[in-house]
Amino acid sequence: MSHELVELLRSVLKEELQPIHERLDRLEAGQQRLEERQQRLEERQQRLEERQQRLEEKLDHFIIETRSHFKKIEDELAEHRRMFEILSHDWRNANIAIEYLNHKIGQHDLEMYQLKKRLELQETK
Repeated sequence: MSHELVELLRSVLKEELQPIHERLDRLEAGQQRLEERQQRLEERQQRLEERQQRLEEKLDHFIIETRSHFKKIEDELAEHRRMFEILSHDWRNANIAIEYLNHKIGQHDLEMYQLKKRLELQETK
């Protein structure tokens, strides 16, 4: 009888434990899915970190290039300002020279007019 009792207890325990085993199986499957999702999330996070690193590097290169370009433009602007100052100075000097020459031309025209009138007067005599 003891063997039958043992088998009966086993059968009862098996039936009672069956829902617990099924639940544990579901929990383990759910745990496995969670671990897989966690792994995918970690992989995605790694890819995001790599992309962010590449973007930071590109941004660093862009900033360096922009600064270099800006420095070049500033240097060219300074050179243009120097050239405008030189040209402005030369322009003022040219205007002074033109005024002087106009004045001299006026004096020469007056002198030539006066000489012409004197010659005309001498010829009429």
